[in-house]
Amino acid sequence: MALAVPDSQQVGPYAVSFDIDANYEPQIAQPIEEEMASAYQMRLFVDNSTFAVIGITEYAEPTDSTLVVHKTMMPMNMIIREGLNATDVEEMTIDGREGFLVTSEPFQAIAEAPDTVYRAMYWLDSQDCECGPVSVGTTSVIITSTFPEDVTESLLSSLQVVKGEAAGQAATPGGQVMPPE
Repeated sequence: MALAVPDSQQVGPYAVSFDIDANYEPQIAQPIEEEMASAYQMRLFVDNSTFAVIGITEYAEPTDSTLVVHKTMMPMNMIIREGLNATDVEEMTIDGREGFLVTSEPFQAIAEAPDTVYRAMYWLDSQDCECGPVSVGTTSVIITSTFPEDVTESLLSSLQVVKGEAAGQAATPGGQVMPPE
């Protein structure tokens, strides 16, 4: 029986660690740095239909991090932009913070495409705002996975994202640098 080996990768200024029982190749995308936000991404690649993507977006100014807004918008975007039918949205704790998970399926089965796509979101620094019943934050984390449900749950339950250097790593050994999508 194989045991999962904890993985820790440097993704931009963030140390990302998780513990899953799957064979994958970590790929670190080149950062995208704009005036309003910087985006960092790591892909756990198996093949074109089995992968996970961990995306971290760091905004220059506080932005709306109210989860109920994102829980409504994300499934609609998945339907409109990706042709995915959001079949379930559930609240969950990710990295010790409030988040949610959307489970979706393609409207039409396509050969070699995943049967189920999971997308989760949480904020590293969301805080209630005195400006009303909303929250603000500067760093969001979005995870997309086509791994089986048990591997996705393992990824989400063990994921830790911390600003700073990955334990025992100065760079991303073993991680393949890939161009942004």
